[in-house]
Amino acid sequence: MNKKSSANTAAVIEIGSNTVHMRVSQLTKGELSTLDSLEYPVRLGYDVFETGNISFESLRELSSVLGKYTSALLSYRVQKPKVISCTALRDAQNRSLAVDQLRVRNALDVTVLEDSQEKAYIYSEIAMKLKEAEFLRPGNSVIAYVGSGSIGIAVYDGSKVNYFQNISIGALKLHEILHKMRNSAEDFHTVVEEYLDTILSRIAISEFSIRNLILTGSQIDLVAKLCGAKYTKNVYQFGTKRLSELYDALKALTPEGIGLRYGMKEGDAAILHTSLSIYQAMLRFCPDAETICAPTADISEAVIRCMLSPKADEERALYFRKGAVACAKTIARRFGGDLSHSQYIRDCSCLIFDKLKHIHGLDPSKRLILELASILHSCGSFVSVRQHNRCTFDLIRGMDLFGLSQAEVLEVAFVSGSISTNLTTQNDPDFSRLSNEEKLVISKLAAIFRIANALDKSHREKLRGLKVSLEEDRVLFKASVSSDIMLEQWAFSESAQFFKDVFGLSPELSVKFELL
Repeated sequence: MNKKSSANTAAVIEIGSNTVHMRVSQLTKGELSTLDSLEYPVRLGYDVFETGNISFESLRELSSVLGKYTSALLSYRVQKPKVISCTALRDAQNRSLAVDQLRVRNALDVTVLEDSQEKAYIYSEIAMKLKEAEFLRPGNSVIAYVGSGSIGIAVYDGSKVNYFQNISIGALKLHEILHKMRNSAEDFHTVVEEYLDTILSRIAISEFSIRNLILTGSQIDLVAKLCGAKYTKNVYQFGTKRLSELYDALKALTPEGIGLRYGMKEGDAAILHTSLSIYQAMLRFCPDAETICAPTADISEAVIRCMLSPKADEERALYFRKGAVACAKTIARRFGGDLSHSQYIRDCSCLIFDKLKHIHGLDPSKRLILELASILHSCGSFVSVRQHNRCTFDLIRGMDLFGLSQAEVLEVAFVSGSISTNLTTQNDPDFSRLSNEEKLVISKLAAIFRIANALDKSHREKLRGLKVSLEEDRVLFKASVSSDIMLEQWAFSESAQFFKDVFGLSPELSVKFELL
C-alpha cells in the first residue's frame, strides 16, 4: 500500500465481552471499504459478569492480542488505531486499572463508550443502512440492539430517534445471571421468559404506532441464517413466524443439545439460546409485524466511518443532536412539561450562548446541554412542586439521554435544577464533588440558563424580537413587549447577580412597549 492510500486508511480495535475485533478500512471516493477484519476470542465478559472484575490473566491475554494487532497494522501504515470498549470495560469495577495497564503495556489509549454513546453510534449506522430497505412500512419502527452485556431499545420515525432506553441485560449477562438455575429448573426457558417480561414490560411505547420491527446485535447473523433470511445490501429479512418456530424448536434444549445440533461450542450455544429468547421477546413491541428487518450493525464500522469522513462525522453529530432533542421532548411530555415555554427559553438560551461565545469560551457542543436543560427543566414539578428543582436534578441524573455521556447528563441535571435554587454552589454536596473544570462549565451554563428562563417567567412569551449585545462591561437584552412584564423584570434582576459573578458582566433588560 502506498503512502497516498494510507492517508485514507484507519483502524479500530473493539474490546468486546467475548472477542477482540479489529477492522481496517479505507475511504475511496466517499465509499468505505474493509481492507482487513480480525477477531480473536477473549472472554472478558465471563470475568466481569461473574466476579465484577477483569482478571490479570485476562488482561495479559488481552494485552498480547493487542500487541499482535498493532504489529499487523504496520503493513497498512497505520501507526495508532483507535481502541474502544463498551460493556466489557464499562461494567468492570477495576476499569481504571485495566485501562491504565493497557496504556502502559501497549501504549494504547482505550476509549470506554458509555451505554448511550454506544447505542447512538450503532443506531446512526442502522439508520444509514435502512435508507435502502424498501420493504419497511412507513411510520415508526422499534429498533432493538441485543449486545453481550446490554440491550438498547429505540423508536425511530425514519429520520430520528424519538424514544430511547438502555437495559443492562445482554445475551451473555443474562446467561451469567440465570445459568445456575438451568439444572434445577425443568422449564428453564419459562424462567428466562418471565425474567425478560419483568424488564420489557416497563418499556412504555404505547403512544407510538409501531409499524416495523428491526432487530440487530452480536448474534443476529447466526439467528438470521438459521431463520433462512434473505440478505440484500447489508440487511437481513426474515419472517416473525420463522423466528418463533426456531425459538420453539430450541427453547427446551440444553446448550449441549444446541451445540450438537449446529456443531457449536457449548458456550456459544448458551449465548445463542439467550439471544434467541431476547429476540423472541421483542415481538411484543410490534405484534402485527410479519417481517423482521435485521441490518448488520457494527460499532467499529460506525466509528471508523466518522474517523475517515468529516462529512459522516458531521452527519453523525447532527443525528445525535436531533435524537437527543426528540427523546428529551418525549420525556418532557410524559412529565407534563410546557413545551411551548421550553422552546421559548431554549431559543433564548441558544441566542445568549451564541452571542457570548467569545466570553464564555465553551465548546460549541455545550449548546446542546442548554437545549436539553430547557426541555427538561420542569420535569421535577410532576414529583413535587415544592422541591421541583431538586426533583428535576434527581430525575435527569438517572436518565439515559440519547448520545450523551454520564458527565454530560449530569451537566443537564445541574443546569435544569438551578432555576431558582442554585445548585451550583459549594454547599451542594453533589456539586462540591466535581472537578474545578466541571464546576466552571456548569456555572457558565447555569448563569445563561437562569437569565433565559427569567425572560419567560410567566410562561406567556411576552418578550418578542429579543436581541443580545455586548457593550463594555454590560450585556444588553432588548425586546419588544405589549403587556406588563413585572414578573419577568423581577426574575431577571434575581438572576442578574449570579450572571455577573460568573462572567463579570452586568446584564441589563431594556424593553420597548408596542401598542396592539
